[in-house]
Amino acid sequence: MIEERFYCVGCGFSKPKSYMYAVLNEVGICRECFEDFHTTKDLTFEGKEFIDIAISPFLYDGIVAEIIRAFKFGSQVRYGDLLTELAFSYVRDTELFNDYDIIIPVPLHKNRLDERGFNQAEVIAKRLGKLLNMEIDCKSLIRLRDTLHQSSLRGIKRIENVKAAFSCGSADFTGKKIILVDDIYTMGETANECGKILKMAGAEKVALFTICKTVFKQKSSLF
Repeated sequence: MIEERFYCVGCGFSKPKSYMYAVLNEVGICRECFEDFHTTKDLTFEGKEFIDIAISPFLYDGIVAEIIRAFKFGSQVRYGDLLTELAFSYVRDTELFNDYDIIIPVPLHKNRLDERGFNQAEVIAKRLGKLLNMEIDCKSLIRLRDTLHQSSLRGIKRIENVKAAFSCGSADFTGKKIILVDDIYTMGETANECGKILKMAGAEKVALFTICKTVFKQKSSLF
């Protein structure tokens, strides 16, 4: 009997199911590639002022970074679903999500959405919502300005870039505990600004869930 084969989003080869670590929507990650997934030390870390806790299972490097880029810029939406499943598997048995009511993705501006064709944070949010059987709100939080890519900025310019860039309009989140979703955590300014707006709209608590966290390498000293 011929064993069913699946495309590995890591190495790009078609492999028998027995070689795969995980499979979803006809794609997967093979066991060999999954060995190169690097997890964050504690899976969670302290967020900025308006984020109560940040949850980010993987480091943004190596194969994970390559898959994220293919997902975002190559329109490989299935990769986002797979990454969400993999990331969630690391926190599935914890109590991190027990207390929350609603999932909200970090929004894209209409210009960026038209250019990309989809919001990667919304893809992750919808898959997470299915896994948690939790309500998803993709409309209340909006991006007012077409901001520059945060990755192109440094320091105070990152904060200024997203300042007053979001709004909840007349949405009322009084007493709600919200899971804010994005793909990558870098310095946290975008999430923090969203958290600020959500708390101004009455949210009691805002957690951030991302697939991965940027790796910061220390500069070597010169002697």
